[in-house]
Amino acid sequence: MQYFEIAVKLITGMIGILVFLRIAGKAQMAQLTPLDTVSAFVIGALVGGVLYNPDMSVWHILFALAVWTGFNLFIRFCMRSKVLRRLIKGDSVYLVKGGAINFKAFKRNSLEMEQFRLLLRQKGVFSMFDVDDVRFETNGAITVSEMGKVSDSYLLVNNGAIVDSSLYHCGKTRQWVLRHIKHYGYDSPTNLFCMEWTPNKGFYLVAKNGDVTRGNEEIPVEDIAHEVLN
Repeated sequence: MQYFEIAVKLITGMIGILVFLRIAGKAQMAQLTPLDTVSAFVIGALVGGVLYNPDMSVWHILFALAVWTGFNLFIRFCMRSKVLRRLIKGDSVYLVKGGAINFKAFKRNSLEMEQFRLLLRQKGVFSMFDVDDVRFETNGAITVSEMGKVSDSYLLVNNGAIVDSSLYHCGKTRQWVLRHIKHYGYDSPTNLFCMEWTPNKGFYLVAKNGDVTRGNEEIPVEDIAHEVLN
């Protein structure tokens, strides 16, 4: 009877975790943010604790998973706030910009040069002479822009909100973004699902109703020169 009970708990736990992943979203299966890492540890502890504790039943697994799923969804709802999203999820930073190493970013992320070189080799880059920009993503991976290749693209608007970190990286201001949003026929960032800008290529905008706008037309530099960061 005890073996049967363990099997039922195990199957229930597996089904519960699959349901959790479906509700929380498929994105976390592709990348691990700090919140996803915590979720993995907590879920493992919940299922493992109930599985090997004869005093706890299948209903304890279901209750624990239900509470954790609800709390996880609440945290994700709170992440709609830019401040909380940055605190919980973190932000991508440039480890290398224009071939120059950002020592502050290395120290802040407790990253050593040998670790960094390992990450570069995993991307097929074996020399710093080939590196132009390197961005350290929130999931611990790096994005490498090699010398002579196309410049990065920047996510200027995400789910109706202007992404301040992207403005910092590309050297633009909120006013610059707002002018281009209006230039392409939208009233405000809240009308957009996303807005991407790729230097020398143009803009890619997706409205919340699904409409897609592509354009390589920028407002003349002389009209917004005072709004571009130096």
